[in-house]
Amino acid sequence: MERLNSFRDVIEDRLFNEIFNALLIFVEDNPGKLEGNSHCVESPDEATLSDVEVKLVDITDSEGNEIFFDVVVSAEIEIAETVKRNRETDGIEQWFRISCSAELEDGFRKFYISDIHIYNKYNNGKENHLSEYLVPIIRKDQLDDVAEEFLKKYYPEALAKPMAVPAREVAKRMGIDVQEVHITKTCSVFGQTYFSDCEIQYYDRDAGLYKPLNVKRGTILVDPNVYFMRNVGSMNNTIIHECVHWDLHKKFFELEKLYNKEARSISCQVQEGIRPERNRTPLDWMEWHANSLAPRILMPVKQTRQKIEELIAKNKRVLQNDNIADIMESVVFELSEFFEVSRIAAKIRMIDLGYTEAIGVYTYIDDHYILNYAFERAALKNNQTFTIGMQDALYEYATNVDFKKLLNSGKYVYIDAHFCINDSKYIRHNENGYAELTDYARQHIDECCLIFDLKTRKNNSYGVSFYTECVLYKNAVSDTIVEAKYSNSAQNQLTEARAAELKRIKNEATQTTRIMRSLPATFSDTLVAHMDRLNFTVEYLEEMSLVNAKTIQRMRNDDRKPHKLPTVVAICIGMQLNPVLSADLIKKAGHTFRIDEEHIIYQMLLNSYYQNSIYECNEILRANDCNPLSKAE
Repeated sequence: MERLNSFRDVIEDRLFNEIFNALLIFVEDNPGKLEGNSHCVESPDEATLSDVEVKLVDITDSEGNEIFFDVVVSAEIEIAETVKRNRETDGIEQWFRISCSAELEDGFRKFYISDIHIYNKYNNGKENHLSEYLVPIIRKDQLDDVAEEFLKKYYPEALAKPMAVPAREVAKRMGIDVQEVHITKTCSVFGQTYFSDCEIQYYDRDAGLYKPLNVKRGTILVDPNVYFMRNVGSMNNTIIHECVHWDLHKKFFELEKLYNKEARSISCQVQEGIRPERNRTPLDWMEWHANSLAPRILMPVKQTRQKIEELIAKNKRVLQNDNIADIMESVVFELSEFFEVSRIAAKIRMIDLGYTEAIGVYTYIDDHYILNYAFERAALKNNQTFTIGMQDALYEYATNVDFKKLLNSGKYVYIDAHFCINDSKYIRHNENGYAELTDYARQHIDECCLIFDLKTRKNNSYGVSFYTECVLYKNAVSDTIVEAKYSNSAQNQLTEARAAELKRIKNEATQTTRIMRSLPATFSDTLVAHMDRLNFTVEYLEEMSLVNAKTIQRMRNDDRKPHKLPTVVAICIGMQLNPVLSADLIKKAGHTFRIDEEHIIYQMLLNSYYQNSIYECNEILRANDCNPLSKAE
């Protein structure tokens, strides 16, 4: 559907003459009721309608196929009265509200005008409004109520006590036939709702080709291999998602069918991206309805709160500790099992209901789940996060001067999708010598990690992370993405002050200065000095840096041959050199950094990722189409 037709088009194309004639009779019969301003006609005894312009249409939904709508028009009227035997005339503008009803199913019929009165913009107390495209107008704060009304109609048992809502039974009660077929070869569509009988093409995976399939009105097709928003929902979520379309959006398609006989279905595609509200099309709003209501139907508000509280109490008793992240991890898992939804859907629902502690569990970023973490509720505002993917971090480092300056200070290191204060209170080294967050840091992430605001921008080579309204999903396939941006919040200022204070307490600057003053003037001698200070053998440095032993020996013994920058960077990362010390070694090797993507990545790795393995650094380079740090020059 390229151009969508509005209900206003129906009024202009099909109903205008009937509305005009009805208003003409009203005006001629009621000249004394007119309220338009006239300087010469005070009490008209005659009125004639000359022109009408439709200003707006106020549409109210109802059960079944009937709709009620008020057409607000601006009318040009000629009025007249006799004053002292003189006939005074004038032209005025008058607005009217014309109340109508009609049925909309396989055509437009039973149009009826029930009332005409002078328009009063303050007299509009109706509920269940539809847009001009006959899409329900639902505010975010009404979603739980709408979900409850849905359950009252189709599965009221779920409102009596916490229980899993059987999606197929709900569809059956709605008169919907659910069929599982592979809708597309690429699994790009996970569900379709059909509003007309038609023949469609489905993909036969065994035969490897598309085949025809006759479907009836009221059929839902779901693809068994596609999960809603990449594991955000299960098959239950997909079926309820489509049921919402059938319940709320039939009238939209009946309207479309008046102009477009090919209008037959809604296709729910596997794509991520939420348009700003001001830019949403009717189809976007319908998808927003289904996306938002499906989990609320599967997990109704009162019953879900009851179950969450029950599970929190149970897990506190069973786990016997105050680690809120561990408790929330178990609660999310058990909640998803109980309501038969995915873990991410359960997590989102908990956050939506105010259990913000769930933000720190089951966080999927950069193709893996990071470890759980906890924080004070007041630390995060809406559209903020402590986690940031490496691609977004690189983009921010390249474009944000303040953020780059902060990382170059050496106060923060990047660990497990967080920028954490570089202090032993928050960072420890595992048995392999690589940095990880301490247990204390994970329980107090707001104390030691930076916060990032979430901003929308066009996708480009840097774009990886996408967060929905709950800041929870990740995908690289989107024209518009939401990325993490360094925040100048008061919370970050406190964290930065704490980082500066800890650095002063440890007197790290003095220690680094002492090392710098002891270093020789040449690259080779400086490399030897660092290896001796850190007890690195040539073989061990080869293992840690992936620079081969022959190259390391040559670097130690010969300053005449220039050494490539990637090799020197690998040596610095292999020895986990402090950023000041790595900058010194790179300078002595005769290198400076250019302003390009590869060199910016090198700088960030050296400044905030140097306590991670060379393998992890190479993964970041490969992800950005840069050559890895290799074994030979």
